[in-house]
Amino acid sequence: MSILSDSLLTKDIRLGLKTSDRGDALEELLSPLRTDPRVLDWEMLAGSIRTASNSKNLTGSGGMILLHHGRTESVSSLVLAAGRSATGFEIPGSEDRIHLVFLAAIPETLNNEYLRVLGAISRVCLAPGSLRALLEAPDPANFLSLLEKGCLE
Repeated sequence: MSILSDSLLTKDIRLGLKTSDRGDALEELLSPLRTDPRVLDWEMLAGSIRTASNSKNLTGSGGMILLHHGRTESVSSLVLAAGRSATGFEIPGSEDRIHLVFLAAIPETLNNEYLRVLGAISRVCLAPGSLRALLEAPDPANFLSLLEKGCLE
């Protein structure tokens, strides 16, 4: 297993986000984490993600990607969730629409290994062929496989 597949589980990949804004997208990704054994305190996690200002928007060919992350004691290890919106949603100050959303919760004690994971996800999403494949992945397992493959390249 890789740190990516240990952190991003297929059950936490939502390929049909129904949201029309950033806040709702994060809520859709947070919801399934309520029963995740890596989450020690879901209310604390949700609060820290809602108030975290660590958000990066990346523009790739085919749309924008939102990487939202924060350090919190509410998780026992790096926890990732991912979502995809077919129609995308707007964010203030940009003409592009967000199509992929990644949420990362990082324990305070974790070293900077998570930065390598987020950096690898960024590189995959910015590669035109990889981004297109992620936007067209038929199911969560395929989506994760594409991410892992891209992270190894």
